[in-house]
This record gives sequence, C-alpha cells and structure tokens, in this order.
Amino acid sequence: MSMDQQRRISRIENGVEIPGTWLNAFIHNGKYFLTEIRIYKDSKIDCWGLAGLEEFKSKLKCGWVVTSLPEGAETSVSFLVKFIATDVMAFISEDEFYKEVVDEIAALNSQPTSSDLCRLAFKEFQEAKTEVTRAKLKAAYESIPEHNRRYVLQDMDVKDIPIRMIIYGEDEIENWSHRMASKHLGLKPLPTIKVDGALKRRKPWWKFWGK
Repeated sequence: MSMDQQRRISRIENGVEIPGTWLNAFIHNGKYFLTEIRIYKDSKIDCWGLAGLEEFKSKLKCGWVVTSLPEGAETSVSFLVKFIATDVMAFISEDEFYKEVVDEIAALNSQPTSSDLCRLAFKEFQEAKTEVTRAKLKAAYESIPEHNRRYVLQDMDVKDIPIRMIIYGEDEIENWSHRMASKHLGLKPLPTIKVDGALKRRKPWWKFWGK
C-alpha cells in the first residue's frame, strides 16, 4: 500500500462521500496537540472544525494551526504520549504548509499541482530558452512548497539541481548531493551535470578592474 493510499480519508455530507487526505500539524489550544489536518476535495479543511481555505489561512496566521513548537511547549500526541518540547527543529513554515494544502486539494480534484506546473514550465524552457520562459520557470519553481522542491523533476539522482542552475546560476551544482559527497571523499574528477540554458557564472567584480 502506497503512502497516498494510506492517507486516503473521506467524510459524508448530505449523503455524499467527499474524498480527502491529511497532513500532520499542531493545534494550539492552550497546549499543543499533534493532529491530522484533514483536507477534502471540496476545499474544506478539518482543523478541529471544518474551515474553507481562507478561514484555514487565518487559522495559520493566528497560530491555531502551527508547524513548529516553541521551546518548552507542553505537547500531546493523543492517546499516546505528552511531553515538553526542547531543542525543537522545524522544517516547514506555516506559509509553506498552506501551499502544500492547496496542492493536496488540486491533486484531489485531478488538477495540476505546483510541481506539475513547474515541470511544464521546465519543458517550455527546454523548447524555447528565453528570459521570458526562464522567469516563468522561476515563478513556478518558487510557488512549490519549499520542502517539496527537491524531487520536482522526479529524478532521484539530479533532484532539482538542473532547474536551480537555470534560474539561479551554474554555481548551484555545488549543492548537488553527488558532487558534495565526491568532494568530501576527495574524488576527482567531480561529477557534473550538463544543463542547457544554465545561467553562466558571473566574473568577480575585480576581474573587470581596469577594463
């Protein structure tokens, strides 16, 4: 059973079954409660009460739904454990979590997600390498929830490095995991990726001195 299948849920409204899925976050109701934020095809989100998208965004902004914990927060995982949070390291901001919820709703409605749109923009750039298509690719890439950008191209080897080289510059290859590992091991030559249309490295300003 895939992770997507494991996360399939539904609710009944007026005799109609509405499919959905869920993501984990915390509800801040005095204490902090780890819970399933239930996301439905009709754009309703159950965060201890059904809310539309705009209301859900407000609940994120006011701190009712949070993706991190303050140091010393009293936290509960229902029917399992409660603890005091220390040395907290969060990986997803509330803004990026909202983007992911929007993507889940799109997927439930068989509509393109932000990653799908980015892959289309990447293909468009490959077909016509212009500054217009580069800007379109950059906007599409940055609309993806930050924590979901790594495997946009669905390639476990290069990850999203080709896109980053196109929109941010050739030096992004230094963040490629294969290259970083090879450097750490002292291997030569270092692995590389050929990316047509990658932004060229800019010469340091002092290289132009006197020209």
